[in-house]
Amino acid sequence: MNYFTLSEETVAQARNADIIAFFEKYHGYEFTPKGNSYRCRQHQSLAVKNDRLSWYWHSKGIGGFGALDYLIKVENMPFREAVEAVAGITAATVQLRRETVKPKMLILPEKSGLQLRLYDYLCGKRGIDGDIVNRLIQEKKLYEDKRGNVVFVGYDEHNRARFAALRGTHGDCSFRMDCLGSDKRYGFNMACPQSERLYIFESAVDLMSHASLDKSEYNRLSLAGTSDTALSFFLNQHKSVKELAFCLDNDPAGREAAGIMAEKYEDRGYITRIELPKSKDFNEDLAAYRATFHKDKPKTERSI
Repeated sequence: MNYFTLSEETVAQARNADIIAFFEKYHGYEFTPKGNSYRCRQHQSLAVKNDRLSWYWHSKGIGGFGALDYLIKVENMPFREAVEAVAGITAATVQLRRETVKPKMLILPEKSGLQLRLYDYLCGKRGIDGDIVNRLIQEKKLYEDKRGNVVFVGYDEHNRARFAALRGTHGDCSFRMDCLGSDKRYGFNMACPQSERLYIFESAVDLMSHASLDKSEYNRLSLAGTSDTALSFFLNQHKSVKELAFCLDNDPAGREAAGIMAEKYEDRGYITRIELPKSKDFNEDLAAYRATFHKDKPKTERSI
């Protein structure tokens, strides 16, 4: 899915994009000045120098220059997709800065007439239960846009769309970004007012994967990263929640963020626990379950 022509100018702009602005938009990370660098509030071992380009993630032992290096080295993203991701976020950031007078408004992409790529990606490639997909489509929290992306939507207390994240569906494309004007307080979720338990994930796909593995009705929330911005707001709007299960990715960044948040919200009076997936994330767990299920399922004889 080539949204951007990879000209020398485009690549140069991606290489020199402000990485702190990139992290804030891409993961919701927040940074504070500390000496001759900036430190990430969510991951204390992630540091960015005052040039706002050079970075080093001490707990991972990885460093680099700019957002491209981060996506390629840390997230294993192919070069073209990394350039597209940085260019898209940079363009959105520039546009937001221009809107100094206008109120922040979410711009949702136009809907496709069909949902074929959505079903192929979520149910076929990701193994997510079709009933869950249908439910979220009916609730208008999920749809396919004109370019074939899956759109995950979060709503405010007045049922107005306030957050939307795009996920590419073509081939092995890992294209993803938040829509212009998204407010990360309003995370994609599956709310259950009767439940006192909330499961918390880094992504909407992992949320849906967990719901496919465990059909029980619980509150489930995607953070769209590892910032707890959406969590704080969800808890303010759902006072019945007493228990928090942090189900972030089973990697250094996810484990670190889960530990920090579990301690933070335990101090606020919640019952907290960490429930990491067996694999890297819950979608990989779901894929492993599907593979085992089909392998062990007895074959039936066809009638002649």
